[in-house]
Amino acid sequence: MSNREAEGGGATRRVDPDAFRKSVSMFATGIVVLTCEDDDGKVHGMTVNSFTSVSLDPPTVLVSLKPGKAHRLISRNGRYGACILNEGQQSFSAHFSGRPQEALRPDFVVREQLPTLSNCLAWFECETVEKVQIHDHTLFVAQVTACGSEGGAPLMFYGSRYHRAAIAA
Repeated sequence: MSNREAEGGGATRRVDPDAFRKSVSMFATGIVVLTCEDDDGKVHGMTVNSFTSVSLDPPTVLVSLKPGKAHRLISRNGRYGACILNEGQQSFSAHFSGRPQEALRPDFVVREQLPTLSNCLAWFECETVEKVQIHDHTLFVAQVTACGSEGGAPLMFYGSRYHRAAIAA
């Protein structure tokens, strides 16, 4: 037994949720809108910032989701699109995170097989190869079947606020 475990500081120690939220908000991320289709072909989107690359060979990404509509559709269909937002697409982030913008009409395009947002910084078409349950989230590990980028500057999220990159790509 380690000194930490003897002092009651082992794996069962609880971290203050507010302190954890504030600490992880210090990691700057991009903003991604996931896209998936329902059985009627209607496109649904969801804003996430828990999207990351896993491997270059084969090209693999993952996204972490709580249960909900996107989780159900991706679980059922086994595929999703991922759209990295550019600095001019903050309204899309709000729209797909549960704050619909009445005047916003997202333009989806099918570049290969899946709908993704037009004019986004980069896009990916992904087929799920593994699902991993971690507490109240599921990690959807997916192989990228198509991707592309359009250039520009990213929309960033840091300190629980939107930011624009100081240097454009």
